[in-house]
Amino acid sequence: MQLTFTDIHGDKIYFEEHLKPKECNGKSAEISVSSGRIQFLPWLCYTSILTILSFIAQLHTLHPVWLGIAVIIQLIMFMYRVHHKVIRETLLVVAGLGVQTTITFYTGRQHTRFILWSDVIDIIIAETITMQQVLFYLALLVRAEKSRDNVKLLPLFMNTWPRLACLQQIYSACQEVLFPDKSKLKRKNSICMCICVRGYLGNKI
Repeated sequence: MQLTFTDIHGDKIYFEEHLKPKECNGKSAEISVSSGRIQFLPWLCYTSILTILSFIAQLHTLHPVWLGIAVIIQLIMFMYRVHHKVIRETLLVVAGLGVQTTITFYTGRQHTRFILWSDVIDIIIAETITMQQVLFYLALLVRAEKSRDNVKLLPLFMNTWPRLACLQQIYSACQEVLFPDKSKLKRKNSICMCICVRGYLGNKI
């Protein structure tokens, strides 16, 4: 089942539940959030405008070196954007085993992180306040030996940035696996359990 939501920027993202807790006796859940593809049209328009301006200014005859440098810089910027473009983030929760997050890039490479089941405390919808708006994000509460409170916050879906409606869908599915006996009660009483973390992630937005 694929649902369409929007991210914090208003762009479309796609929510898909590959493994539903009800289909696996509450033992696992796998959710992915996909973003849109790279829009090549703006790059094409930008390149066309630069080409026209270059011919008007006769850079190809007067300053061919500068024209070559400009072309190389543009290609490097494009390759950098393609290399770091995230197209999908996946969250897999398996009872008794752990939680795995996977980030899939446009080039096909993946970055995977695994958290042991014994280290997972809970999953929450947290809140961060910026200069312009209030943002919600999903986060794992895990045990951390080096932390003063022995608790560490691991934000999830930091590249696709789903809005609250999408986060609630993910939260509900994960709670059915983490707390199968209390999932109904938790969804009713704390479907949007938020922690106010002022300034957290503010530099990443």
